[in-house]
Amino acid sequence: MDGSPPTASPPLVSVCIPHYQVGDLMRVCLRSLRRASTGLDLEILVVDNGSRDASLDWLRSLPWIRLIERPEESPARWPDNVFTAWDLGARLARGRYFLTMHSDVFVLGEGWLAPFLREFSRAPRVAASGAWKLELEHPLYRWQKETLGAVTGLVKRCLGRQGRSDPHHGQYPRDYCALYRRDVLLQHNLTFCNQPGEITGGQAIARQLWAQGYQTAVFPVAEMARSVAHVTHASAALAGGAKLNHARSQRKAEARARTWLSSPWVEELRQAEHLDAA
Repeated sequence: MDGSPPTASPPLVSVCIPHYQVGDLMRVCLRSLRRASTGLDLEILVVDNGSRDASLDWLRSLPWIRLIERPEESPARWPDNVFTAWDLGARLARGRYFLTMHSDVFVLGEGWLAPFLREFSRAPRVAASGAWKLELEHPLYRWQKETLGAVTGLVKRCLGRQGRSDPHHGQYPRDYCALYRRDVLLQHNLTFCNQPGEITGGQAIARQLWAQGYQTAVFPVAEMARSVAHVTHASAALAGGAKLNHARSQRKAEARARTWLSSPWVEELRQAEHLDAA
């Protein structure tokens, strides 16, 4: 089911969230988004990738989202069906900007969208904005990633395999919550689907934007953390069949999800059924 768009003028931002059988997370995600977006001109699209549990019935009951159902999808196609969900959402959306979001992202307070929009006013060729996660990781882990990336790039250059330009030394807006100029995505037929050497939809889009001469703006993740929380990999950990590659990563993601879902803040949103109404 593709909810028919209203006849009013196009919204400023279309938020697109892929979903598969994580109703508990999605309730918190959508209710937190709605509670903290008073006065914002938003369109909320949820792309369901073949859910067969009660979460789909709940999504169908929400009058303020556009639900796009893809019953042919399954966990076997994860995470590719997350990227194709954003591709489809970008085509069906109506907003000037297109924001990718995961179902394990919770909006903590008003003003959450301001840093994203601010970056577009700083340079005319900025086509994407968001935060990079490494600033809050262990310094040794960050150094390891950055060093390995530099060494890999040097080896490629020595072998004559320059590859695609990366003016940000590996940093790009992370797709768990990133904002894009939708006209640019459509004009150049860009896709969130991975190519060889890429690991996320955000990386795929960033490289395509750079190849077209556009810029991507990365602001400090600490700034985003004031109003947005990302419970990393919680959706994959809790969705039946969509498991992470490593058992240790799976256990850590499940533990993070359980901790967040047992917090008083989340319990408050679980009880806030009034946020589901029109």
